[in-house]
Amino acid sequence: MNLNSFKTLKRSDAEFEDYLWGAGTHLQNKTVPLPVKTLNLGETNETVTFQVFTHFEINRPSVWTLIASLIKVHTYILVLMPLFFVLAKNFVDDRARDPFSIILAAIASLFLYAGLNIRNDVIDHVYGYDRVNILKSNKPIALGWITARQASKISWVLMGLAALIALPAFFLERELISVMCVVVGLFMLGQFVKQNSYKHNRVGEVILFILVGAGLASGYQVSLGAGIDTEILVFGVMWGFAVLFLIHVNNFSHILTSSQAGILNTMTRMGFDKAQRFLVTWWSLFCGLWFIYHYNYASLIWTIFGTLLLVLWSVPLFNKILKIRSPLGSDLDMIRKEAYRAFIIMVFILFSENFWYVGEKLNWSF
Repeated sequence: MNLNSFKTLKRSDAEFEDYLWGAGTHLQNKTVPLPVKTLNLGETNETVTFQVFTHFEINRPSVWTLIASLIKVHTYILVLMPLFFVLAKNFVDDRARDPFSIILAAIASLFLYAGLNIRNDVIDHVYGYDRVNILKSNKPIALGWITARQASKISWVLMGLAALIALPAFFLERELISVMCVVVGLFMLGQFVKQNSYKHNRVGEVILFILVGAGLASGYQVSLGAGIDTEILVFGVMWGFAVLFLIHVNNFSHILTSSQAGILNTMTRMGFDKAQRFLVTWWSLFCGLWFIYHYNYASLIWTIFGTLLLVLWSVPLFNKILKIRSPLGSDLDMIRKEAYRAFIIMVFILFSENFWYVGEKLNWSF
């Protein structure tokens, strides 16, 4: 690597946007500018120091690794579990009426999710979240595997494909139009919020909660021709709580560097001590929602067994969160991993429960 090729630019400099987006002459010269230090993030006097590498100095992975990192394959459980839940629930209830529409909606949701994941990385790079915080996973833009401009184009193409794939479903299930109007409205609202990322402000967090919770579950169910019922809305709220918990934990793991950079989200606004208690309270509320949902819509055995297992797994997590004494060190990253394990356990319980219901419906003849 060429360790001497550094350049510091102010936001007011003409080259600033080109360096940040990896656009302009960099593509022609086969050079890759990577931000290594950012000061006064979001201010008019923001300055960024870039280290400029040649195209050949970037250690790029295989195409499949690049794609998997770019679209965040490991997070697809966030959209696939609600899909499985909706399919299982409506199969058991004999309400699955439109398999063609749900197939289109499912494929479209995967393309849309991929596009939004890439779009989020672009925003995090441009607005600075990934420039001031220590990376916890492979971020293709931050590592120079792809430029922000290239990633942005890919994200819009994927979202466009999602719209085209989903289009026939709107003719098959007209109620989907109402759901999509709400989703698009919330998405556009998020785009006009300052620093339009759920990691930067509370409005973004609320929008994400609605979209990945009740919005996603309702959209799947309407696509199946089953309409919207109270159960799917309660499940959507519960799922939204669980997903947003992961977001809060991730923001908590960056609370020190985000606070120093002036990033305002729920965690940084609260401060370290209150954020600890908030995380415990949030997951406790989720456990409460889990019980309420199961008490009203699930069998007694799964209500008792599932809730007990979830609580028993959650108590050690609460203890570990509350025992942290400082935002310094590796404890916060450890909590992020522990929280993800708790989430996976919850998903495993939910999957097993609904798989059991399907098996009972089929009299275990498969």
